[in-house]
Amino acid sequence: MNKLKKQFIEFTLEHQILRFGNFSLNSGRESPYFFNTGLCNTGELLAKLANFYSESIINNNIEYDFIFGPAYKGITLATSISNSLYNAHNIIKPFCFNRKEIKKHGESGIFVGSQPKGRALIVDDVISSGKSIIESIDLLSNNNATPSTVLVAFDRMERGANEKASLEISSKYSIPVFSIITLDDIIEFLTSEKMMAVELNSMIKYMKIYKG
Repeated sequence: MNKLKKQFIEFTLEHQILRFGNFSLNSGRESPYFFNTGLCNTGELLAKLANFYSESIINNNIEYDFIFGPAYKGITLATSISNSLYNAHNIIKPFCFNRKEIKKHGESGIFVGSQPKGRALIVDDVISSGKSIIESIDLLSNNNATPSTVLVAFDRMERGANEKASLEISSKYSIPVFSIITLDDIIEFLTSEKMMAVELNSMIKYMKIYKG
């Protein structure tokens, strides 16, 4: 496991971005763990989170023209990542996000920020069934942009229709899907650190049912 992955897992555990219990997911599945970047609700935590994303962008040599964050969590992700890229790497990239409902007055339309044009880097917090990522791909494709890459903080490695959702999306749309960490990374970390044995066992049981 590389240094970035280890530091990010430690960050998510310290601030309960990764938490354990009983959670109902958007996919309808009942999960013993939940990952929520929405808990990065201070300038300090959001800056640290964005830095992990920007380092991942650099490390993976991702090429793109603008950053797109789907409402709602993607709004803060896209803006803070754009800021992090500039502050840490002097990289200037426009960003935009969508509204849930089309605005018909003032600054009308569905997009806020830069208008979609060219290659889009889609940023989100988690990929599970892949539903929300596919919605973003369709939205951008229907608005004169080219979805070119997906980057999420956490790949739950769950099945989409038939296989792992990230693989299905990558294959169907010919788009690379990157993640800062995966479920395998978390299991490896908890196992090597000999910590949270009960929670680790619950994750492994869940994984046997839903892993793609």
